[in-house]
Amino acid sequence: MASMSHPAQLKCNLEFAHQYRFTSTTGGSINITDATILTAMGVSARTAVLGQAIFQALKIRKIEIWAPPASQGAAVTASIYWPPTAGQAGMGREVSDTSVSVSEPAHVVSSPPRGSLAGFWQYGAGNNLVALNAPPGSIIDIWLAGVLLDGPATNAIVTATLVGATIGTIYYCCLDSSTKATGVYIPVSLTSL
Repeated sequence: MASMSHPAQLKCNLEFAHQYRFTSTTGGSINITDATILTAMGVSARTAVLGQAIFQALKIRKIEIWAPPASQGAAVTASIYWPPTAGQAGMGREVSDTSVSVSEPAHVVSSPPRGSLAGFWQYGAGNNLVALNAPPGSIIDIWLAGVLLDGPATNAIVTATLVGATIGTIYYCCLDSSTKATGVYIPVSLTSL
């Protein structure tokens, strides 16, 4: 049996993986940034109008969209576009699906391509990681890995605009915006303002 001269090293920050769900209120291609994802993962209300991200870093694992069938005779398309990254070896990639029936939704699922910016840990610099086209009524699931912020929320780089928040409460922003007034991908079953 080998002996150790000291305890093994460990990762101190809390890391986790979680599936978040959003619904779409409008169509069209919408860019999603690392900053908006961090506020969608949760912010702590510092004041009635200011929320600070509770996570310091994130990584996208996978995104899945179900777009509801269009009216009789009309198709609906959902897509996920991973933009190319300047200076990286990764290429841009888009996956899409179009419903061909009023009884089956359009359905797409994709993970960040190898070498894409979305495939690396992000800290909220405002980088465009992915563009989603999720028609009204679509369900968007996003699997994320996150690293919890170490120390007080005042250390957070990313902030959100809240309205009438209770100080100390955790709120979840839209996937595409750090303010609910301008967001179109609304969190499901989480406290938001």
